[in-house]
Amino acid sequence: MISSTLVSQETQTKTIEKTFKMTNAGELHLDNKHGNITITGWAENKVLITIDVSVTDKKKENAKALLDRIVPEIKSTGDFVSITTLIKEKSSSVFSNYFNKVNPFEFDKSNLDINYTVYLPVNAEIDVTNKFGDVFTDNWTGKLKANVEHGDLWINDAIANARIDMKFGKLRGNSIGYGVISLKNGDIDIKQSENLLLNTSGANIELEAIKDLELTSSKDEAVIGLVESLHGELKYSNIQIDSIGNKADLKMRVAEFRVDKIVSKDAEINITQESSDIHINIKDTSFNLKANLEQGVLRLPKSFSSLQNNVIDKGKRIREITGTYGTEGLGSITFIGEKGVIVLDE
Repeated sequence: MISSTLVSQETQTKTIEKTFKMTNAGELHLDNKHGNITITGWAENKVLITIDVSVTDKKKENAKALLDRIVPEIKSTGDFVSITTLIKEKSSSVFSNYFNKVNPFEFDKSNLDINYTVYLPVNAEIDVTNKFGDVFTDNWTGKLKANVEHGDLWINDAIANARIDMKFGKLRGNSIGYGVISLKNGDIDIKQSENLLLNTSGANIELEAIKDLELTSSKDEAVIGLVESLHGELKYSNIQIDSIGNKADLKMRVAEFRVDKIVSKDAEINITQESSDIHINIKDTSFNLKANLEQGVLRLPKSFSSLQNNVIDKGKRIREITGTYGTEGLGSITFIGEKGVIVLDE
């Protein structure tokens, strides 16, 4: 015989709504945990903030007690508004930052949601911190500073400037003019950017069209459509690029790097590598090659001309290879490395 026990749950809710004057030159700071934040731009010269709080517990009195202790700390000065989710201490009127001083085990018996809905001028600046919840922006094109942990960040419109720090979440962006992004253990999907600085670890990265990319990568998997200029450092990462425009300058260690096409005929590619796998398609290009290698493998097509292989240290298998590909010799490809496999093919 199978028996089961159904435990009933009690849910208590409340809604807090605040409105403040704000122009497109204004700034909103928002710090929250355990809930989603939805930000929408509008044409009004004010910011409207709605906070929906929900607490679920098997005991109604426990849910009600915790609900009453959840309050926002709101500061407003001129064109600046700051909101922080706080929880009132049980035994005093002193407030403590959510999950900072309050015992986190206190919430094991409760389901807690603190969700923000914000309407503000389309070009106002946002500084948002959120943990254990997602952040959404829509119809908003201002300057963004975001710190998100255990949640996703969705940027639905083109924004000019973003500084983003994320852990354990997904970033989805349409267009970011200038972006500085740090991500650990998550995903990045950005359609386009003029200037992008990425510092990533344990990430899955998808980029469509980036003009200038600086990438510091560790243990990542990245797929890039078009990048005009690439700089950075790769460690234990796998990078696949459809097209490189005119420049690449990389340091690699135990990494994989594959390029299907070089767009510019006068491209400059400089790679320093250790125990890495490099595969570049050089069809329809023209360049001078210089490689200084210790051990490892270099494979070149037979169409190279003026190819020279000078042994510098036979014992350490250090050699210098030079040659020319194509008829014009406008660009340059330089390799410095130890071990690894380098393949240039057509």
